[in-house]
Amino acid sequence: MKNGILVEWKKIRHRKLLKISLITIFLFISLLVLKDIFINIRVRELGIEHWILSIDTVLIFLITSVISGIFYTFMINNEYTERTIINYMPAMVNRNIFIISKVTVWLFCHLLMILIVYLVGYIGSLVIFPTANLFIRFCDFGIHFFKSALLSFLSLALLVPISIFQRASYIPSIVTTLGITAAGISATQLTGRLPFILPWTSAVILSQPVVLPRNLIFLGYIVIIVSSLLFYSLGLIIINRQDI
Repeated sequence: MKNGILVEWKKIRHRKLLKISLITIFLFISLLVLKDIFINIRVRELGIEHWILSIDTVLIFLITSVISGIFYTFMINNEYTERTIINYMPAMVNRNIFIISKVTVWLFCHLLMILIVYLVGYIGSLVIFPTANLFIRFCDFGIHFFKSALLSFLSLALLVPISIFQRASYIPSIVTTLGITAAGISATQLTGRLPFILPWTSAVILSQPVVLPRNLIFLGYIVIIVSSLLFYSLGLIIINRQDI
């Protein structure tokens, strides 16, 4: 397992895709923060919770989710397109290790993307909403963004079986990424139990700093965890049955 993860990480390091993804996210969050500092003065009246909510919705569950989904799509489909998977698979003891290593490295890269949002957002919050408790806000921001990072990552689990099943074609995974993002963003327009029965809408709702009934919170987490495990398991089943 460790060797598989190291191999995947070396592949990512030698490509420009991760750097491009991180730079793109940095530019987006920087522009959003600068806009709220110099142009959107009213954001101060709405409060920091509303500001965090806008970052969650726009940066994490929209822009970062799309970039992360496309990032993973290229991680998998480049193996089929460049036919490196044909040479790589025979050397693997288990095909499951190949997928688990991919998903592990993807998770790490996804966390790196959110880390940029977190750091730039934290610095921006100190300018827009000054506070004397720098450490407390640093910790509060860290907990919130780490939770959003995990929820947004789990919401993309459907990409695992689709990217494997489609092999060298990029289109199905990219369309799925856009669909997941659109479904997640629509959660803000839904009420009652409806947004908690789908993993994509549940992830967005549970990331928000709002008070929710315990039964709905429990339902949302169960849906996200169970669906993610099912999608990951389906991906392992597909890769083990593929004729490569």
